[in-house]
Amino acid sequence: MPEKEPTLEIKNGSMFLNEEYHLQLAYYSDSDDMGLFPMSVKVEGALSACVHCYNEHLNPSTVVWRPCDDDYVSTSACLIPDALLEFDKMSYNLPAKQWRAVCVSIKLPEGFQAGVYETSFSLVTSEGETVIKLPFSLEVIGAKLPKNPLRLSNWMHYDCIAHEHHVKPFTKAYYKVFESYLKVYVESGFNMLLTPLFTPPLDTEIGLVRTTAQLVGVTVEKGGYTFDFSGLKYFLDFVLSRGIEYIEFSHLFTQWGGKACPKIMAKVNGRAKQIFGWETASDDEGYVKFLHAFLKELVAFIDEEGLRGRCYFHLTDEPFEDHLATYTKCSEIVREYIGDMPIMDALSHYDFYKHGLLDIPVVYTPAYTEFEPHGLKDMMVYNCCIPATEYYSNRFIYSPSYRMRILGFQLYETGVQGYLHWGYNFYNSWRSITLINPWANTDSAGRFPSGDGFMVYPIHGGACASIRCMMSKESVQDYTAMCLLESFIGREKAVELLHEWGLKGYNTYERGGEALINFREKINQEIKKYL
Repeated sequence: MPEKEPTLEIKNGSMFLNEEYHLQLAYYSDSDDMGLFPMSVKVEGALSACVHCYNEHLNPSTVVWRPCDDDYVSTSACLIPDALLEFDKMSYNLPAKQWRAVCVSIKLPEGFQAGVYETSFSLVTSEGETVIKLPFSLEVIGAKLPKNPLRLSNWMHYDCIAHEHHVKPFTKAYYKVFESYLKVYVESGFNMLLTPLFTPPLDTEIGLVRTTAQLVGVTVEKGGYTFDFSGLKYFLDFVLSRGIEYIEFSHLFTQWGGKACPKIMAKVNGRAKQIFGWETASDDEGYVKFLHAFLKELVAFIDEEGLRGRCYFHLTDEPFEDHLATYTKCSEIVREYIGDMPIMDALSHYDFYKHGLLDIPVVYTPAYTEFEPHGLKDMMVYNCCIPATEYYSNRFIYSPSYRMRILGFQLYETGVQGYLHWGYNFYNSWRSITLINPWANTDSAGRFPSGDGFMVYPIHGGACASIRCMMSKESVQDYTAMCLLESFIGREKAVELLHEWGLKGYNTYERGGEALINFREKINQEIKKYL
């Protein structure tokens, strides 16, 4: 924070061969004038070619969810470092009387050797004068973390990319920009992608529509339908070749109960026309007929592409207890046509799963304890603008970074199979009534806690990552480090270490960055004993 002196100093650390290591270089200019400028960071040592530096940009935090607990960086409107801008070596200025930081990422090339490496970071003026030089010792452990076995999703909002970059969805120009968003997405640890069969019916005011983002072509002919899957195939080939492993198809019914249909566009007499939407009930005979035709061909397409086992269906997002009857109808309609292909939805009530209405409940983290006793074989968890109390892990801009990173250890301890968040790049106001400028507005026009709607920022030609993206990556690495340790000592003993540390569920853990860093170092050294 600009006005707070850092208290935790780290002079050494360790990493595995295929890990990404992060640290921050904090600085303060006590000059009484404009500060020091221009400056650059000079890296020396054997790791210099592996180091990438970013400027930590200050972003506004203006809405804090209430009630909240006492474990946040700030609960007042303020500026907090979040976006990571590419470091411009010749124009970096140090403002006077403020703490700022450079974020450092270290990635090792294939074939790098284990060992202890000494690296130094210097702050250098444009005239070549070294203002300060700091040493750092990094141990590279001679092993690789295993592949992440979890399904990790953070919903991509395709209309928001179109609005911010002035490109029409799924055109050549769009894919050029989308590739940048996808790259940051995968680098942040996500491997499951929301895929818009039709414009996703998410965060939309009743009666309004979002910009069309539809991959499946529909034509109405002689009272029936024909479907063009070429756009979907191109999209799937594109994302699956760039690190995505699992596909979750967009919701077939509207959010919060599934009462209506998503926006679906079709060619009717050669012209584009919306054929379904808010005005059509989810169990409408015409929509059921449409789903019968569509899902039959979609399943055939999935099989032709060899994607069975990697595709998941959504019905409606966040149904509540009083939506059980409607959800039951939606489930029966879709199940008839997709057979044993899995249905997954974010929800909080066990009854939906108990009645066999879906295969994979994505459970709100405070509701995890309701599902835990039943021994589900496949379950994911999610969080969003809540919980903000009782120290639950979450990812607001104003959350301390460890409150996001701790999720990796929590996922391992609870044994669930994945995690989902709703907002990778939601640049709309609440319920998509209007657009926002994410650099100036981080709270969906005053409705959501700052940072809940997105964790990347739009820049020219693509996406800019954030500190929270790095914490997401760290949480996945923590998880796979536990998997590696498990391969030597077994899961029971690995979980015991977490319990001894004080971690249980999604809100009981030792808070503080130092505690988390020290525990991860302990795990690394435990693994070393078996190498």
